[in-house]
Amino acid sequence: MLLTLQISDDAGNKERRKLLIFTNQYLELGLRKGMILDEDTFDALEKCSRECLAIRKGSDLLAYSSSSRKRLIDRLKNKGIDRETAESAASHLAKIGAINEDLNAEHEVSSCLRKLWGKKRIYQELLAKGYEKEHIANAIEDISKDQMIENCVALFRKKHKMLPDDPNVRKKIVGSLVRYGYTFDEIKRAFEIISKETEF
Repeated sequence: MLLTLQISDDAGNKERRKLLIFTNQYLELGLRKGMILDEDTFDALEKCSRECLAIRKGSDLLAYSSSSRKRLIDRLKNKGIDRETAESAASHLAKIGAINEDLNAEHEVSSCLRKLWGKKRIYQELLAKGYEKEHIANAIEDISKDQMIENCVALFRKKHKMLPDDPNVRKKIVGSLVRYGYTFDEIKRAFEIISKETEF
C-alpha cells in the first residue's frame, strides 16, 4: 500500500511524504484514513516502510539467484539498507520459503561437483557464500569417497593426457588437485586408477 502522509510542525510548515508498506503492516498498526499519528506510530510506520522496501529488494535479488540468509543480508546492506532492517527482511523471506538454505546449498554443491571440485573446496565455497555449517554438512553428507575419486580422475583427464614419470611434475599436479579440494588419499587412489588404465 502506498500511503500519503502530511507532516506539519508548530510553525505551520507542511510536508507530504509517501511511504510504501504491506497491507498486513497497515492493519497491524491500526491505521485508517485521516487519522493523526503520534510520534511512536509514525516511527513504527517508517520502520515498516524500510522493511517493506528491504523485502521487495530481497525478493528481486532472490529472483536472479538463490542465496544464503547471511549473503542476502550483506547484499541488502550493500544497497544501503541498515543491518537490522536487512536481517528482518531476510528472516521474513526465510519464513515464507523464499530462502531455503538446505535446498540452496544442495544446488551449490551440484554446481561445484559439475566443476569437478573436491569436498574440501566445496565446503569452503559454501562457507564463503554465507551458509551455516549445519546446512553445509547436510548438503555434502551424501558425497561419497568413490564419487570424489571418480571426479578427481575426471579432472586429471581434463588437464593431462597421462600420468608423468617426473616426480617434480607429479608433485605439481598433486598440489593442483589439493587446491581443487581433494585429499591426498583421494589423489593417490585416482593415480592408481589412471596408472592401471595407462598399462593397457
